[in-house]
Amino acid sequence: MNRPLRQVLFSAVAASALLLALPVVAQAPHAIEVTVDEAACLARPVPACTAELALKAAAEEPEGWAATAAFEAFLQSDPDPTARDRWMERYEAWAKIATVDGIKERIIPVRAEHLTRRGDFAGAYRELGLDQPQPAALSEPSVLILDEARAGRIAETLPRIERLVESDSRDDLRLDVLEIAIARAPAAADAVVAQIKDRFSRRMAQALQAGARGDAAIARSIDEWARGARANQTAPFDDPETARRDSWDMVLRGAIAANNLDAFTKALAARPGFNTPADAESASRILRVLMREGRADWIRVFGPALKLPEGESVSVDEDIGPMRSLPVDRLVAVAEAGEAAGRFRGAIVDTAIEMLVARGAVAEARDLFARLGRIDELNRVTFDQERIGVVFETLWRAVVGRGPKEAVDAVAARITSEGAKAYMARVAALSLRMREIAAGNKGEEPADDEWAIMLDIAISSGDSELMSKIAAAMKDAGLRSTAFVQVTKNMWERAGR
Repeated sequence: MNRPLRQVLFSAVAASALLLALPVVAQAPHAIEVTVDEAACLARPVPACTAELALKAAAEEPEGWAATAAFEAFLQSDPDPTARDRWMERYEAWAKIATVDGIKERIIPVRAEHLTRRGDFAGAYRELGLDQPQPAALSEPSVLILDEARAGRIAETLPRIERLVESDSRDDLRLDVLEIAIARAPAAADAVVAQIKDRFSRRMAQALQAGARGDAAIARSIDEWARGARANQTAPFDDPETARRDSWDMVLRGAIAANNLDAFTKALAARPGFNTPADAESASRILRVLMREGRADWIRVFGPALKLPEGESVSVDEDIGPMRSLPVDRLVAVAEAGEAAGRFRGAIVDTAIEMLVARGAVAEARDLFARLGRIDELNRVTFDQERIGVVFETLWRAVVGRGPKEAVDAVAARITSEGAKAYMARVAALSLRMREIAAGNKGEEPADDEWAIMLDIAISSGDSELMSKIAAAMKDAGLRSTAFVQVTKNMWERAGR
């Protein structure tokens, strides 16, 4: 994949953190307190020392983004809650002395997120200035409110919505909280419904609850209401068919929240088909939830209902990150279930393959790519113009890194795509160069995208010493820091499997 290492590594380390970190500009060098024996760490790498090497390199990067990204990645990824507290303390200590514009303001939402992960929601609201009689104008409370609801604190969120959210957005947020309550705290659902004011939103709440209970009679009555003038007078749109689709989608979401597959199947049969461009967004949202939660049986039911017109597609990339934490067998099941989605199966299968690679389940990803017809698809399309080309690049780096050679050769023998074969040749050459660099023979500094490929191969090998040596060989301090962050995260993840 011909992308600079900065972009490739940034996304892997902390995408959300880096998007905010990039505008930060340093006025002068900034120090980070680090104590590490680099030679000893490279000889026997463990997360405790590779994390310090990431910070050591970050101290040499003048703009501040590397330090910001490293601290925030460790805050999100370190499996030890006590260690995360220490990362927060070190980040705050650095932010006090760092001559980096905007860092003192940036630390506030990071600290609030850290408090949220600890379950200290009151502290998080206080940190963001949302506990004041006049809440901070620029603070957006909705995400924090939903996080608190997901933690089972439904009752606590209701007064916060009333106090902190703009009046015309409150009922939409209450519907989201109701969906969470149905899934995690059913006894609190009625209290949420009682807070909903708008007539149309109350109908949508009824639809959610009907889906949860499998109440076909209520679902049909809402459908009849949506067809008629009453819906047109209260809904935020004029088209009765749109109103019908919206209400049935809420029934489906309620069934998903309550884990009621029978109700979901019946509602799917009653809903107008997913066969217009307007259905793409709702179909994508439902599919993302099913994939994220590893519901293979549900995908087999939902897949055949996807009849979007030619030229329309489902989008499964948004909010899909939690899918990575699914057990390997459930990721495999999701990929296999994707076959039921007809021409949309690629989005499901390829995403599952990417998640398997991210989890280090390279053999399973390789097997699925071959077994579910993705090699045939790769050979059929123009390599550099289709998403499957990107998926293959990700997979191939992992396949080469993991081996064994017999498995690599077996897949390679089936590839006829000229673009794919050219990429395979490039990876083979860089794999050899990676070994030379690890042996101390770097020669000319590799290009950014070459470093990206070599680091991916090294990480996929599972050899902590190899990946650490490749990270250490990078001349650019920012890239070196970010690479050591990836190495550290990989060791944490492997230890937790």
